Amino acid sequence: MSPLLVNQKVLNENYKETCQNMYDSLTRQNYKSYIFIPYNFGYYWILLILSVETGNLIVFDSMRNPKSAIQHILDPLNRVWKKFVKNNKGCGQWRPELNVNMDYPCARQQQGTDWCGYYVCDYLHIMTPCGKATDEDTRMSQMGDECYSTDRINVVCEQLAGFILNEILDPRGEFYHDGHIHRGLPSTS
Repeated sequence: MSPLLVNQKVLNENYKETCQNMYDSLTRQNYKSYIFIPYNFGYYWILLILSVETGNLIVFDSMRNPKSAIQHILDPLNRVWKKFVKNNKGCGQWRPELNVNMDYPCARQQQGTDWCGYYVCDYLHIMTPCGKATDEDTRMSQMGDECYSTDRINVVCEQLAGFILNEILDPRGEFYHDGHIHRGLPSTS
């Protein structure tokens, strides 16, 4: 799910439309094993991973905030999940409510740092095997429970900068955008 469409600011400003965006995204991606939701609230990033097959929602939070700190996203996600299950009966054996796991081991952010975005980028990097044949347990075990060193954060920065240069800014990159907004065909009326 796009963090441009699902974040605390847009959730607060347009709750109904944001829930519809989450539902549409879930419906489009229901055949996938996992849906990644990088989520921003109050200048802070976490990663939510929805296992579509099991209805488990794993929360990767480098600061280990209590569940109440993210209840504002959990409630609408659960509402969207219930609607999805109801509208897709017979398509899968989904649980009626999301099972939220806040205790999954992930690296801890050092107090006094603002590296949460880098942690989320690293979690995403670890969880997407880039064509390598690894299972979920192997990828999850790479998360660890330690604080990242400055060297590790620098490596994440270098990887992110390389991705931006090679895949977004380079016209030959997979995610290059020429800057124009394409909104479909103009209206003829």
